[in-house]
Amino acid sequence: MNVKQTEFSFEESLKYIDDLAAQMKDDSPLPVCDTLTKDDLLSKDIAQAHGTVMVVKVVQHPWMKEGRIREYVYHTTMTLMMNVVRSTKNLRHLDVQTDGGLLAMFDTPMKKDVEEIINVSAQVRSVNDVVLRKFGQELTSQIVTVGMDYGSVVCYNGDDPIEDLFFAGKAIKTAKMLTGVKDDCVVISHDIYINLSEEMQNNLFKEEDAAEGIQYHYSPLINIRMRKWVVEHE
Repeated sequence: MNVKQTEFSFEESLKYIDDLAAQMKDDSPLPVCDTLTKDDLLSKDIAQAHGTVMVVKVVQHPWMKEGRIREYVYHTTMTLMMNVVRSTKNLRHLDVQTDGGLLAMFDTPMKKDVEEIINVSAQVRSVNDVVLRKFGQELTSQIVTVGMDYGSVVCYNGDDPIEDLFFAGKAIKTAKMLTGVKDDCVVISHDIYINLSEEMQNNLFKEEDAAEGIQYHYSPLINIRMRKWVVEHE
C-alpha cells in the first residue's frame, strides 16, 4: 500500500514562502513544519519492502544570517521538500530524520519509475534554492544533498506507529553514506545507475567514483523551471 499522493504546486509554494517571510520577526513563533501522519508510513503488517531509497541531507553553513531566519529557512525547506516527495505516485514511506533531512522509499518496479524518482530528487534540491532566494540568502548558505540506492528494507514496528518505526537494510545504509561523499549533489549507487536509460546515464550522471567499496555516480541535478525562477530573481 502506497502513501496517498498529493499535488505539488510551485505557484502555491511561492505564496507560502511569501506569507512566512512577511510574518517573520525575531520573537515570532516558528513556522509549523508539515508533520508525519500514519498515511506517510509503511503499514504495520509489512515487515520487508523492496524499492528505491532516497535520503535527503540538509546542512546550513555559518555564513547564513543569524537569528530566526535560519529556523524559518530550514522549516520552510523541509515542508516544501515533503510536499514534493508526497506528490510522487509510488511513494511507500516518508520519514523525518533526527539529524535533519528526509528518508523516503518508493516502489520502482520499472526503469521509468526509477527515472521519475531522479526527477523528484532534482525538485527536492531546487526547492532549497527557491527558499533561499525568497529569504534573501546566499544559495550556498544551506545545501541539500540526496543519496539514493535500490534494495531491500526491513521495517521494525513498536507500539507507536509513528514514533516506534525502525529500519534496517543495505539500501538505507548506502543511501545515507552517499549523502556524505559529495555535497550539494544527487548521488546514486551503481544499482540505481544501471536502471536508468542510456540517455539519462550519459547526460546526467557522467561522473563516477567509489567510497567504502561502493561505486557511485553523481550530478548537481536541478529542476529547470525552478532554476529559471531563481536566476530571474537574482
